[in-house]
Amino acid sequence: MHETKTWTTPNGEQWLWRPAPHVIVTKFRGAMYDASLANLAMRAIEDIISTEPRVDIFHDWEDMELYATPARTLMTERAIPLAPYINTLSVLFGSKVVLMGVSLASIKLGGIPTFTQRKEFEQAVRQAAESPPGTFKLKLPMEE
Repeated sequence: MHETKTWTTPNGEQWLWRPAPHVIVTKFRGAMYDASLANLAMRAIEDIISTEPRVDIFHDWEDMELYATPARTLMTERAIPLAPYINTLSVLFGSKVVLMGVSLASIKLGGIPTFTQRKEFEQAVRQAAESPPGTFKLKLPMEE
């Protein structure tokens, strides 16, 4: 629906796309050592939220090897004022190190649902894209 934005550094590569105007998907591959890619992603998310006030955000971080403190701190601090405009925020992860970083951010943000299975993550993205803005409700496997 919307163009994909791509950012590349020696440490990793990040993509951002929108399967629906109110749905944001980011994908990161590599090690997020510093805040440079995090800053670019947050700026793009902030721009989208300025035009779409009830967004569903999905971070596909299955291929992220490291979520270092500077990147996590920047993303968390910038997400706090956006919370009223975020309908759902979820993360797919493959690394326990990344899960630890997401868990620390989750404390400040009031909970971030996580996925470990790509199929369930992609199904949630599709359901959010098919739902009217602000109405998608994440159903975790244990809630079914």
